Amino acid sequence: MAPAIRPVLVVMDYRGGERFQRCLDSIHPAEHLFSRIVISVTSAMDSADMALAQAYLASHVDSKAEVICTGVELPTMQHQAFWVEYLQRTGVLGSDWIYWLAYDDEVRASGIVPLLDSDGSWPLTPGTAYFGPWAMRHEKADTVFAGPWDAPLESWTSFPIEGPTELPVVEWIARQLRQPTYMQMSGSVCSFESFQQVRDRRPRKTGPMRIEMAVAAATCNRTVAEFPEPISIIYGRSNSDRASYGRSARKEDLHLAAWLTRYVGSHPTELPRLLGEGFSLVGARLGLGRKKGPAVVEDWVVRGMVRP
Repeated sequence: MAPAIRPVLVVMDYRGGERFQRCLDSIHPAEHLFSRIVISVTSAMDSADMALAQAYLASHVDSKAEVICTGVELPTMQHQAFWVEYLQRTGVLGSDWIYWLAYDDEVRASGIVPLLDSDGSWPLTPGTAYFGPWAMRHEKADTVFAGPWDAPLESWTSFPIEGPTELPVVEWIARQLRQPTYMQMSGSVCSFESFQQVRDRRPRKTGPMRIEMAVAAATCNRTVAEFPEPISIIYGRSNSDRASYGRSARKEDLHLAAWLTRYVGSHPTELPRLLGEGFSLVGARLGLGRKKGPAVVEDWVVRGMVRP
């Protein structure tokens, strides 16, 4: 019998503190849902976050978690290259799956368990990158969420409210570019090859903005889909400057354009879609520059409520 299909859970931590502890607390009851657990900390070896990670291992003797540390603080993309290299060196194949979790978010096991087949396999299709939906809680940047923990959560989606919940890569990316901010990587499930390409292909990506789109635009992917319900809980900052995020994200669009050009080189049938979406986006941007028409609003859609 073939082994069950379970992704490798990867947590990237940077100065997480209490939020990192919250993330770790959500992982232990869900460990059996993953083939491996890799906690990657970018810090000095004697940092407070490394102490939290080591305490997690010490308090859960049955844990399958592996804690790795860069030894010095690295920028996001260098940190990602660090854990990609570690997984590659320890036997993860390009066709294996990665569940990527931000250090300040949580695994939502109650959304994962109903997905599984009788042998515990996740329903994952090669050539598809999975993003969302996301169960959302709100907290302020300077205050860690303190409850209520049992309150229903909004389910946020990047897909049309009436569907479909699977789109060609180019079309999905174009939908995200029409909103002024950026998508959430946390809780995504993508092939390891997608991350290898982000590390290895040129032009090299230097910053984290548009990272989810770069991962989706790996040439091994043909579609982007979402799960029936959220498999992670993300924490939004309702008092953050969303417009500033949007401006920072758009600085990465030139890089993304180069990646999409490479993408249609591998999938030439997508060229008409890219040209059509590209002209539409350029027109929208020019219109915004002349202050014509209504301002673009953030295209998050709430598709109902879910339990924690």
